[in-house]
Amino acid sequence: MPKDDKTPKNSDAGKGSAKGATKKGSAKGGSKAAEAETRAREALRAAKAAVAEARARSAALTTVTRPGLDDLAQQLVVVEGEIKAATRRAEKADAQRAELEERRAAARKARARAERKAAKADAAREEVAAAEKAAAKAARRAEKAAAKASRSTAATAPGASSTPTSGPAAVATGAPAGTATPAATAATGSAPVDYALPLPPSDDTTVTREDGSEAREDLHAQTLVHLRGLARAAGLTGYSRLTKTALVAKLQELPVR
Repeated sequence: MPKDDKTPKNSDAGKGSAKGATKKGSAKGGSKAAEAETRAREALRAAKAAVAEARARSAALTTVTRPGLDDLAQQLVVVEGEIKAATRRAEKADAQRAELEERRAAARKARARAERKAAKADAAREEVAAAEKAAAKAARRAEKAAAKASRSTAATAPGASSTPTSGPAAVATGAPAGTATPAATAATGSAPVDYALPLPPSDDTTVTREDGSEAREDLHAQTLVHLRGLARAAGLTGYSRLTKTALVAKLQELPVR
């Protein structure tokens, strides 16, 4: 029987201990739930703060970037305009360069034509000078031939007299002009006399050459270039515009040293 008395006492004690344990467990669970709720609220606040900060940064970045993009767009427009203007200037410069090259080519052609004409003119002047020289030589030959023919005619003519029939000699002998004196007739009958007609005056002129030496030259037989050299050596001015005839006259007028 003692066992029966002890058994109910032990069961009551167990029930009390179980209730106490349940109360302690519920208290601990409540504190853990409060801590979790507190942590959740703090995490929520931190997330909201992070979202707000991100929004603020995005707004600031947008505010800073838009004006920069607008300025960059304006600069691009200005650069494009400058590029177009530079392109137009380059095209204009190319056109001017091409025109200048055409003008230079035309000038070279004109110069070549002028040089050919000048060469032809020089050749023509040389031919004229050669012709003048040949004509002067022919004239001298003709004069010499005429003088020789006159001398031959006078020497071989019958009844030719060595005494002049006119002029001062005839006056000195007292014979009238155009008649032969007795002395002349007697001399003619006794022996033939050589009588030479006077030579025509020479065209040689004393000139000073470019080397400083003096010489007698037939100026009519010289070329225009040689005559100009003589004029330059004599100190004449304006000789380059004179013709050959005028230049010969100028040189003949120079005093003989």
